[in-house]
Amino acid sequence: MPTPRPAQDPVIELMGWRGEPLLLRRLKYHVGEAVFETSTIIVAMHLAELQLTPSAVFIRLLCLPLVVIVCKLCWALQLAWGYFRMKSAGDINAVMRRMSCLNSRSHWAWSVAIFTFFSCLLMVWHAIVFLLMLCYNHDGKETFAVQFLMYASASLVALNWSFWRDFVRNYKETPDREGSDLAMLFKLELLCKMYKSKAIQSQPASAIAHLGGEAKICAVCLEDFKGKGTLARLPCGHVFHPRCINRWVLEDWRCPFRCSLDTQRPEVTPRVMEAWTDPAEAVQV
Repeated sequence: MPTPRPAQDPVIELMGWRGEPLLLRRLKYHVGEAVFETSTIIVAMHLAELQLTPSAVFIRLLCLPLVVIVCKLCWALQLAWGYFRMKSAGDINAVMRRMSCLNSRSHWAWSVAIFTFFSCLLMVWHAIVFLLMLCYNHDGKETFAVQFLMYASASLVALNWSFWRDFVRNYKETPDREGSDLAMLFKLELLCKMYKSKAIQSQPASAIAHLGGEAKICAVCLEDFKGKGTLARLPCGHVFHPRCINRWVLEDWRCPFRCSLDTQRPEVTPRVMEAWTDPAEAVQV
């Protein structure tokens, strides 16, 4: 029988791209489309300046879609940068250092809405440009520029419509599990702060290789610590696999040996506190 895959670290499970897998799969297409549309608009502006009269009117007409698509390109690139930066993290220390708002579910959820809004805005604006060029009286010298603007606008309308249609057909909002997800995200934020403040320390597994007995076994998964890798030491001094203790702490908020984390809970909303103290969230062992 195949060996079952170990449970994913909850720090990684709660990343934004796992909450918005549709956007992650489409991200490269958003980047490619933004690069293509930016290049097309720049070429159209150059042709308008050379061949169309008055050129300033057409250049200003194309400034809005250029600004919007550049914003979309920058937004998509920062999402991609945040994703690959976290994916390349070698251990829990690097994950915690690189954790930022770019990796949050709310940021990725907002990105879905922003990209859809950009597509709708660009689709309408390019349609207006297409209709204006269709009604534009031009002479022989302006034919190439007019035709380029017409075909480019029609193509960009279809391209942005396809992104909007893809969102309407395939996007399904991840159902919120009421207070449980809210409390989990709140605990994740506190857990990250504990790593960054060194309340939970990371150390190499080789540092405890000389110890014997139960000191070399993770009390959560009951597996031996390997010679290589990183371990997490809680304020009480007990050591565990980072993946194991992260999941345990997020569910029970104390050491598996019932030691206190020695971290005060800040003020939270009643909804978060109700989910936090829900007995159904207790760890089953």
